[in-house]
Amino acid sequence: MNTEKIEKLLDSMTVEDLCGQLLNYNIAPATPLEELDKQFRNTRPGGLFFGWNNTPERIAAVTALAEKYTKAPVIVSADIENGPGCCLAAELFLPQMMSLGAADDEALVERLGRRTAEICRESGIHWSFAPVVDINYNRDNPVTNIRAISDSPRQVAKIARAFVRGMQRDGLMVAGCKHFPGDGLDDRNQHFCTTVNSLSKEEWMETYGYVYKEMFKENVGSVMVGHIAFPANEEEIDPILGPKPGTLSYNTMTRLLKGELGYDGCLISDAMSMVGTSVMCPPDRLSIEFIKNGGDMLLFPLERDYGYLMGAIESGEITLARLKDAVRRILVLKDKARLFEDKATVLAEIKSDRADLEAAAEELAEKSITLIRNAQNIIPMAPEKGAKFLIINMQRPGEFAMKYMNQADVLKQELEARGYVADMMSGVHVNHKSLEEKMPSYHCIIFACRINPMTYLGGTNRINWDNIMSFWRGVGVAHPRVVFVSLGDPYKLYELPFLRTYLNAYSADPATMRAFVKVLLGEIPAMGKSPVALKGFFDRETD
Repeated sequence: MNTEKIEKLLDSMTVEDLCGQLLNYNIAPATPLEELDKQFRNTRPGGLFFGWNNTPERIAAVTALAEKYTKAPVIVSADIENGPGCCLAAELFLPQMMSLGAADDEALVERLGRRTAEICRESGIHWSFAPVVDINYNRDNPVTNIRAISDSPRQVAKIARAFVRGMQRDGLMVAGCKHFPGDGLDDRNQHFCTTVNSLSKEEWMETYGYVYKEMFKENVGSVMVGHIAFPANEEEIDPILGPKPGTLSYNTMTRLLKGELGYDGCLISDAMSMVGTSVMCPPDRLSIEFIKNGGDMLLFPLERDYGYLMGAIESGEITLARLKDAVRRILVLKDKARLFEDKATVLAEIKSDRADLEAAAEELAEKSITLIRNAQNIIPMAPEKGAKFLIINMQRPGEFAMKYMNQADVLKQELEARGYVADMMSGVHVNHKSLEEKMPSYHCIIFACRINPMTYLGGTNRINWDNIMSFWRGVGVAHPRVVFVSLGDPYKLYELPFLRTYLNAYSADPATMRAFVKVLLGEIPAMGKSPVALKGFFDRETD
């Protein structure tokens, strides 16, 4: 780290420059460059965030525009939880993070992190808001679920550390773990309200605290603070609003994270547009309370937040020492990402290997498929060529999902490529009467359940009326060969305990669907080890 250079840069910045460094704007794909130019000129942002379906050209153009007005390089961030496709339209999505937990292969995870970092960096992305290090204790949590690695702190830490090692190797990217002080206990969504980490302080230190301390051993670049309250760590709780979310809590950010845990990196907020924090104080106080209480960089601020922050700085409410401490942490993060080095020199070191990323994704998928029940000894099956399969595509009505998660026809294509006939029905339109008439003509009925937190209705992952109608009057299990594969939420046996043949696949990406078909037909064994437990149904197999 170039401490002297960073201190010199800090000293050269005006208060206006320093204030701008605190801002990390969300860049919508359709926002005109002229509009962004005005916003950047007025506020001098330190960071930019790009969501889905971006191109390297768009990222480069917007970044260059912002850097016209800043004294420090602009850091570009994205939610790279499962591959470069999370941000870049032409790139690959990997299986979900719970697949990493099920495959239980640190070397493979590190390889995936490295290959992802290469592609992202050459495309202009420097900072990943991943890995997710939440612990999926509550099966009904609608945010974590398959975005979490496991319900074991040790497994979360082990796999997440490998992810960070791969991503941060050679400084191609900085990783950011989330969501502090820890999601996965509540059954509500922090996008919708302030959720709660209900552990005692002692329990928290042994679980979430342990995971974060392990992340710090890997020198993880940042920690994202969530809109999650930790009541055991608060002295005062509002009788109406309840405990403060982490993003507004001095005790969470300064005393616990920076103090007791000794974290000296950058604290980025989760999106400040989310209800879990934005309803907890007046809009003109939101950014001020985050920075004043120990946060360093605001994610998804509005342009007006610059004015609010400048007012608090000028009045002394945000001290110059606190402001400089926050910006120093941001500059150190940028230094870790090698943003002060010659860009061409850094890019010349990259030898991105998309073919190896694809191969690693296939390997991950094949190692993650977990056979939970095979009570009728159906798997593996070897039907004659020409045998007919009926795929019932179980999804949620009105779902919103990334494009790759709508590719359920991969199952159909894989079966047809092997000489079988495959028909598909949408689970939300299945009529049990017509299904009863059709079923006898099929060799096997596959229920492909894609319900998960990324098919985004946000409030629940539970089965609904449209999907349960497949089983009305017992029709769905009346056939002698019924296979249920969950390509998402791994807890569907809790709602459908009558299933005889059940697999967890954790992810609805094409590689995972291909791997499932291989397991179904005995081309590969089911190698996944369950990274979560469902009491009364199956135990966790990793730790």
